[in-house]
Amino acid sequence: MIRSCLLIVLLFTSYLASAEKIVLANGEWAPYLSENLKHYGYISRIVKEAFEEEGYEVEYVFLPWKRGFEDAKDGTYHGSIVWGYNDERAKDFEFSDTVVELGTSLFYNKNKPIDWEELTDLTKYKIGGVIGYAYGIEAMEAAGDIEIIRIGKDEGNYKKLDAGRLDIVLEDTEVGLETISRMGLKEQLVPHPKTMSPRTYHVIVSKQLGNSQEILDAFNRGLQKLRADGRFDKYVSESREGLYKQ
Repeated sequence: MIRSCLLIVLLFTSYLASAEKIVLANGEWAPYLSENLKHYGYISRIVKEAFEEEGYEVEYVFLPWKRGFEDAKDGTYHGSIVWGYNDERAKDFEFSDTVVELGTSLFYNKNKPIDWEELTDLTKYKIGGVIGYAYGIEAMEAAGDIEIIRIGKDEGNYKKLDAGRLDIVLEDTEVGLETISRMGLKEQLVPHPKTMSPRTYHVIVSKQLGNSQEILDAFNRGLQKLRADGRFDKYVSESREGLYKQ
């Protein structure tokens, strides 16, 4: 028994020594990603274990989103998690298969109801967002058809919404619900029942690396294994049950 245990330890030590290390910029986006959650949130856990399935060791560096993106772009880190695809980002990064698909909600103040069916209906509202976040309406924003008033942290947007200085805050549904609950604003601020089109989110790896596609091919294989053996769905369910809170 002792000899068997020693063999297992030696094999595991050998595996760690041979594993290639991947350093990824991460950020605060509870309940998906957070330095303050177990396993750094369920998406961080999925990404880490998918890489491990293919022999990669993962280290996360938690940074403000903009800084993490820029540091990953210039090759300071291998890449970052998780980002929506757009053509501008694709100039500097390779994108993995879809890690998760999320919908964006329009949070509003019960004292100032909103009404919308088409994106053009939003032009009359003051809309809050976060610097560096993509909401799927960046083309309209760039054209000046919609203005998104962006700040560094989402909490400030909800304070403005509560005070009546914004009409809408754009946020992923589960993230927004977690934030307003934590801030004690869930009785006053609510998500509109109509969400924006779902967006896919991906691991991105810098094109500065000579083996960026090789890294992502390995990740994609590992991700398929997590989906096939049930771990992916298990981690999602655990998060929704609150099991990742410290």
